[in-house]
Amino acid sequence: MISTPPNILFITADNQPATLLGCHGNTDVETPHIDRMAAEGTRFTRAFSTNGMCSPGRASLFTGLMPSQHGVHSWLNDDSMADWPAGWCAVREFRTLPATLAHRGYQTALIGKYHMGRPDAPMPGFERWLAFALGHTHDFYDNRVIDESGEYAVTGRHIVDFFTDKAVDYLTEVDASRPFFLNVNYDAPYLLPPTNYGPDPRNRFYERYAGRDFPSFPREAIHPNLLERITDPELPEKGRAMSRALVLMHNDPATMANVCAQVSLVDESVGRLLALLDERGLSDNTLVVFTADQANLYGQHGLWGHTINTHPSHLYDAGLHIPLIVRRPGHVPAGRTSDLLVGQCDLAPTLMEYLSFEDAEFAGSPGRSLAPVLAGGPVDDVPDAVFFEQEETRGIRTDRYSYWKRLPGFGPPVLFDLEEDPGQRMDVAASPAYADVVAGLDRRLTEFFARHADPRYDLWNGGRAKGSVLRPQHYRDLYGPEWGPIASVEPTFSE
Repeated sequence: MISTPPNILFITADNQPATLLGCHGNTDVETPHIDRMAAEGTRFTRAFSTNGMCSPGRASLFTGLMPSQHGVHSWLNDDSMADWPAGWCAVREFRTLPATLAHRGYQTALIGKYHMGRPDAPMPGFERWLAFALGHTHDFYDNRVIDESGEYAVTGRHIVDFFTDKAVDYLTEVDASRPFFLNVNYDAPYLLPPTNYGPDPRNRFYERYAGRDFPSFPREAIHPNLLERITDPELPEKGRAMSRALVLMHNDPATMANVCAQVSLVDESVGRLLALLDERGLSDNTLVVFTADQANLYGQHGLWGHTINTHPSHLYDAGLHIPLIVRRPGHVPAGRTSDLLVGQCDLAPTLMEYLSFEDAEFAGSPGRSLAPVLAGGPVDDVPDAVFFEQEETRGIRTDRYSYWKRLPGFGPPVLFDLEEDPGQRMDVAASPAYADVVAGLDRRLTEFFARHADPRYDLWNGGRAKGSVLRPQHYRDLYGPEWGPIASVEPTFSE
């Protein structure tokens, strides 16, 4: 769609709900820089992650594939990292955004969280590499990172500030005569313990929020399913401890202030990067994307945390609704909102069409290009549904309905009529009045995964997950004692 490819600044926040941004209507949290980006660009109001965990969402953003295609079904557990081959990348065999752009002359760099394999070697396609040494964030202020020189400690400062400083260095030094793809991945706002439980006076924004009422945070009774996980014998002690911490975070004003402070810190960092683009005269030729790997519940339905923090997993909008804002002054319509249903798999084909790289096919991707929206026009093939999968739970969401289906033995299906029940409070799947709706949505869901699942990684049909899953014993019960997560080294994708 363009003759000269622009630079791309691709910013991914960690566990960032769309509803915790000012441009999405939140009045508790201050996000002036992200709001400015939305005012100067196009904001997709209904963007959703493919999965409610970090690693699968990141893999879908880069490959345009669903978890049952790329094989990453859950978080890649740091406790299993020693079992993975050195330099293992979970999506090595697929076309990815960085590899595709590097092959077409882009300078490429990743700064921040990786969580798609072992960070001890750059993901194929990245020339510059500065990665968080873990997947999970246990501390905002004392961490380890890995770059071309090796692994070293970052102590006494917030990891978001550190990654922003490094991104500023890159943007200051990068050769502006060649296009670049800079992927900045922040380890915040996160919304999970221990980092977000209780106060964080070391965050310079915390005092701004301390003592507020936070009306946008739901106050509800704790969901019994979350309480049951505290003593669930099938979970390891770390899982039970996580559940105890999530219960303590629930309805806690200090935790709410902490969350808002982390969102504001990310927002300030986005502002620093946008300002530097302006200073270097790069704004008009840089497509900036702001999104997240997944969302996070912060009190909705009596829950806090991920879609996998109940058993069986759930697919509430609150855990999957992510921001997606695209800005390029003079090229992408300013102040425009799009209400199209958008999934993470749409991003890769969208960027390829926008950059006029239509020869770069993300084979098997269910994603549809939204590039016409970025050019100010309509989309001919209007997405009328998005699809999700969280291990044993799969779902389809349309304008009117949200339907979830579980593997046999994991629980009954769920249906919400969003026209009558936008808050997803009343499950009507068993109502005779909705029998035809359930049948139709079930058929669409089944047909979608029949087309978009690789038998090697299809957990619903004996396939195996890469890296880790939450409850491996469930799949051993279904498929036999030999079933287990894999971390095989696949051939690197080449064009």
